Amino acid sequence: MKTENIQPGLPPSGIIAIFMIAGVAFASPAHSQPSRNYFDGISLGVQAGWEERSINETVLPDTLDVPLADKSNGIAYGGIVGYDHQFDNIVVGVEAGFSPDGKTLTAPVLSGGSIQLDSKWSGDISFRLGVTITPRLLAYGRIGYSINRYRIRAYVPGDASPVASGSDTAEGILFGGGLEYAVDKNVSLRAEYRRKEFNGSLASDQILSGVTFRF
Repeated sequence: MKTENIQPGLPPSGIIAIFMIAGVAFASPAHSQPSRNYFDGISLGVQAGWEERSINETVLPDTLDVPLADKSNGIAYGGIVGYDHQFDNIVVGVEAGFSPDGKTLTAPVLSGGSIQLDSKWSGDISFRLGVTITPRLLAYGRIGYSINRYRIRAYVPGDASPVASGSDTAEGILFGGGLEYAVDKNVSLRAEYRRKEFNGSLASDQILSGVTFRF
């Protein structure tokens, strides 16, 4: 059973992200040739931080057809793998991420029941483009594609089993930006903001920090 399906488009915030990335690409170099390329090669890492998820739409249209409007925030975490190539002070790369869990969104329904959207896992793939502010410090923008697998359940008072349920996979765009600092040639620390907008009104804002190991 599916929620209301609205094909993912490119919202104004996504257009702004594209212009931000383009601005990074054509920014004047902050320095001449870096002493060495710290942001080049395959990387593996982990990241964690704060996430706020939100939704405001009608769900389970084939059964209950009820509204679900809620926001929830908490800890987000996951793994990342990527590849970057550094051209002097410009860095281009691709990265994939996976998160095994997510925030549960809940709203009350008539007669004291509730409707829940329980995120099971999410994944994404994105491109990033950045410029080194110093040889070890990279500022970058990111844009890509994200998916979120979730289950929706409806409950009535006094019954622990759902009276209706359905699973779906939401698709959408991911965009954001951040800073990455190379501790040495093989280890980097990062801080990043990400926005995910899926089909319908399901959305996620994240502030993440992480560590990557480069090979």
